[in-house]
Amino acid sequence: MKELSVNRDPAELRRMIDYLGIAAFVIDVVSDDEFRLAAINARHEQLSGMKHGEVAGRSVDEVLSPDMAAAVKARYRRCVVQKAPTDYQEVLDLPIGRTYWQTTLVPFVDDAGNVTRLLGTAYEISGTAHLELETRYQSTVMSAYLDESPDGILVVDAQNRMKTWNRRFLEIWNIPEEVMEARDGKAALQAVTEQLEDPEGFIQRVMELYSTLDEEERGVRIQMKGGRVLERYSRGLHGPDGAYWGRIWFYRDITELERLTEELRWLSQTDPLTGAANRRAFMEALEEEYHRARRYGHPLSVLMFDLDHFKQINDRYGHAAGDAVLKEFAQVVMPEVRGSDCFARLGGEEFAVLLPESGLDAACKLAERLRQDAAGLRFSSPAGAFGVTVSIGVAELEAGDQAPDALLTRADRMLYTAKAAGRDRVCPQHGSMVGSR
Repeated sequence: MKELSVNRDPAELRRMIDYLGIAAFVIDVVSDDEFRLAAINARHEQLSGMKHGEVAGRSVDEVLSPDMAAAVKARYRRCVVQKAPTDYQEVLDLPIGRTYWQTTLVPFVDDAGNVTRLLGTAYEISGTAHLELETRYQSTVMSAYLDESPDGILVVDAQNRMKTWNRRFLEIWNIPEEVMEARDGKAALQAVTEQLEDPEGFIQRVMELYSTLDEEERGVRIQMKGGRVLERYSRGLHGPDGAYWGRIWFYRDITELERLTEELRWLSQTDPLTGAANRRAFMEALEEEYHRARRYGHPLSVLMFDLDHFKQINDRYGHAAGDAVLKEFAQVVMPEVRGSDCFARLGGEEFAVLLPESGLDAACKLAERLRQDAAGLRFSSPAGAFGVTVSIGVAELEAGDQAPDALLTRADRMLYTAKAAGRDRVCPQHGSMVGSR
C-alpha cells in the first residue's frame, strides 16, 4: 500500500490495482478543486466502459459532465477533509450508459499530514438500484391509485389482518383513522356493523369469504341504515407460486346510482300526466300474471276504460281541462285498486286495470264502483262547468285463451259494446250490462 501511495507510473498503478478483483481506481489530489484519475483497473474498464489508457492523467472535469464532476469532487473533497474512509452511493453517466455504484474511498496521507491520493473501490449495483426504483415507482402508482379510486379499498393479509386501505374506505365506512392506524380489527368491524341493516348477515358472508380463499365476489349490495347502499367486490390475492397472500375488498357507494336507476325505472313505466302505469308496464304485468294464473289455475280479470266523449271535452273546454279530467279520474281509481293490481293509462283517454286473483263478479263490482265515482266528478273551466262519464269493458281469463292478448281483446270488445249501447255503463263478457239508462 505504501508503494501505491507514492508510485507515479500509471501502468504500474494499473497492475497493482488489478489484483484487487473488484472495480478500483486511483485519484491524485492536486488541489481542493482538482482531482485527476491516476489509474483504473481491468474490472473498472469492464463495468464502466472507460479505458485506462484514455483517462489516466486526466482530471475529473475532463472525464465527466460538469454537474456530475461537481458531485464527484464534492465526495472526494469530503474524504480529503475527514482523512477517513468514506462510503457512498452514486449515479454516473459513463460510456456504457447510466450506472449505479456503491463506492468506498480510502485516503493516503503523506508525512506532512496531507491527503495526496485516494484509492476507490466500487461495486456496480445498477440491477439492485433499478429494482429499488421500480419498487418505489410501483408503490407511488399504487398509492396514487388508492387515493384517487372512487372505491373504498381494504387489503388484508393471509391472517386477515388489515394491511393497507385508502382514504375513500375511511369515508365510506366513517371509521376513525386512528382505529385503522392502530390495526384494531375489532374496533373497525364494530364501526362497520353499527351502520348495517343486517350486521349478522354481513359478518357471516365475510367469514365465508375468508375461509374460501379462491372465491370471488362481484356486485353484492349492502343496505346501510339511513338508506345508503354499498356495492362490494372481493377476491383472494395469490403469489406467483399460488400461495395465498390475503384478500382485497372494494366498496362503492351506489346510493345515488340506485336513486337514479329507480327514477329511470319509474319514468320508463309511468304515465307522466296521471302517475298511473304506462302501456309498457301494463303489458309486462299482464304477461306475468297470465302465466301465473295459467300455472296455478287462479282467476284473472281485466277492466278496460274509456272516458266518454273526451274529444268533445278537449274541443269545448280546452286541453288543460282535458288533462285535469285525466288526472282527476286517475286519482279516483288509484285508492280503489289493490297493491297487487295494475292500473295503467294505455293512451289518450283509455285506461285499464289488471286484477290478479279476481273473477268476473268481483271485477264487475269494482268496475261499477269506478263508473259511479267517475260520474260524480265535476270540473270547472272558463267555458263553464262540466262532468264526465266512463264506459268499462270487463273480461275474465278463459280456459281456451292461448295468450294474454285474448283476454285483453275480449275486454276491449266489451268496452266498445258498452260505448255502442250508450256509454256510461259496464259491460261484462258474460252477463247483463250495468249503468245509466
